[in-house]
This record gives sequence, C-alpha cells and structure tokens, in this order.
Amino acid sequence: MTKFAVAFHDTDTAARIASLLRESGYDVIRTCSSADEVRRTFRLIQDGILIAGVKLKNRSLDEVAVDLNEHVEILCLCRPDQFSQIISEKIFRQAMPVSKSVLIAWADMLEQLHYQRMPRRPQSDRKMISKAKELIMEQKQMDETEAHRYLQRLSMNLGLPMAKVAEKMIKEDSQK
Repeated sequence: MTKFAVAFHDTDTAARIASLLRESGYDVIRTCSSADEVRRTFRLIQDGILIAGVKLKNRSLDEVAVDLNEHVEILCLCRPDQFSQIISEKIFRQAMPVSKSVLIAWADMLEQLHYQRMPRRPQSDRKMISKAKELIMEQKQMDETEAHRYLQRLSMNLGLPMAKVAEKMIKEDSQK
C-alpha cells in the first residue's frame, strides 16, 4: 500500500486533509508542518506520495522537492494565485479549496502513477524478503511493517540490497 504524508504550514489544514484521506482508506503515515519533518519522513519510508501546501514553515515546496527522490509523487494544494510560485515540473497542482471527491481522485491518480514508476523486484527477491520478514517477525515479535522497517534499516546500515540481507538471514537461520 502506498504511503501518504501531508504537509502544510497550518497544522489544522494538514489534519483535515489527512483525515479525508484516511476516511477513504489511504495510509497517511504522518502530517508535517516543516520541510525537515517531510525530509525525515521520506528518508524513513523512501517512497510515497506527498500532499502539501506551497510553503512549509521553513522552506518552499519547490525546495523540499529537490531533496526528495524520484519515487515521491507530489501534489500541491494552494490558491490559484500561488501556482506561479511552483517552479518544479514534478509537482502537480490543484486549486484550494478542494472537494473530497477531487482530493480522492488525485490520490487515486497519484497512487497509480507511483505504482507504475516504482521499480519492481524480481519474484525470487520478493520471496526471499518475505521469508526474512517472517523470520524477523517470529524471532523479534514484530508485526510485518516493523519487520520490513527492521530489514530496511539493516540493509541501509550494511550498505547492501534488501534481497542480499534477506538471503544472508535465511542462510544463517538454516545453519542453526
């Protein structure tokens, strides 16, 4: 499931947008009000969808977009007179106020676009990662999301692809 983050200078606006998305079944993992919070969020999850205002507490959305990787889709909700403040071509724009149906249509479209742009692991790697997550869940009493994050962190700390780390874990477990 694609993860969403919502970022607005005004925390009430962020909470309202996040609530509308959650009511419609989207996985909103965080609401943010600053560029630093957005960067930390996407450093953790690595990919997803950001719905944000044109300005955050300490930077513009254009400046934030430069810091995010190509696996983050961005929708800016702002007044039409603010559209000219957005320079980046990777940021989609929608005029505020926005109805729930229009917001959900954007979320659907961005989710599909995100899915199409994401690189796919080979089936063998997916199976290996899945098996490693099962081992982690069993050994460390974690749920699947926690096990996935654990495996991601381990992968980043070791500087190896997740599939290689998963392969090593499975190999070590079979030697016990």
